[in-house]
Amino acid sequence: MGTARAVWLFDVNELNPRGKTFLPDLLEWLKDAYKFESSPSSVTDLDKESKTWSFVRGSFQVRDEIFVDVSLKIYTDGLVADTWSSTHDSEAFLADVLKSASEEFNLAYKPETVRRKNYLSDVNVYSTMDLLTVNPKLAQFAEKISRLVNHEFEFAGLDFWPRQFYPLNEISSFSLVRKLKTDRDEHKYFSRAPFHTDDHLHLLEEIEQAFTP
Repeated sequence: MGTARAVWLFDVNELNPRGKTFLPDLLEWLKDAYKFESSPSSVTDLDKESKTWSFVRGSFQVRDEIFVDVSLKIYTDGLVADTWSSTHDSEAFLADVLKSASEEFNLAYKPETVRRKNYLSDVNVYSTMDLLTVNPKLAQFAEKISRLVNHEFEFAGLDFWPRQFYPLNEISSFSLVRKLKTDRDEHKYFSRAPFHTDDHLHLLEEIEQAFTP
């Protein structure tokens, strides 16, 4: 399993309509509540790359005696959570953060506060499927590329993109490609999808059935 990300988009300021000063306490509470190894030292300590409050390598209990590693980023327009187990675990973590923080600091959170949810599921899979069954002519095209560079090329992946309407959305593409630095005889693939992990795996099973001789 690779990254399993849940993105909840909403105006973070709506959580605090009265403008209470609580951010320093919230950052410290998050660090302690989820045992993050790395967290902001103050409200001005933003992650240099994402310009967010970034919490890394925490712990969240998803089921009895089962804990998962979590990371959290707080933006002005929402929260992003990563686990390495499933997008459902990431989403459960975000729900717990908002519910628990609201109770601790008397925030104005309700489920309908979240206006949109996005997901990103990365998985590594093993399969003996043959992607060339999409179209045998792709092998001929790969041969032409191979001759031009004097090195063997092959068709090695599928990529489905969301339509690029304006304004552009933040939905990831769906892709299934040969895993980087592996040979075709190893049958290793990497796949990314913009939906829940379990839906992702079901779809990969469907693709495997379609492309297996």
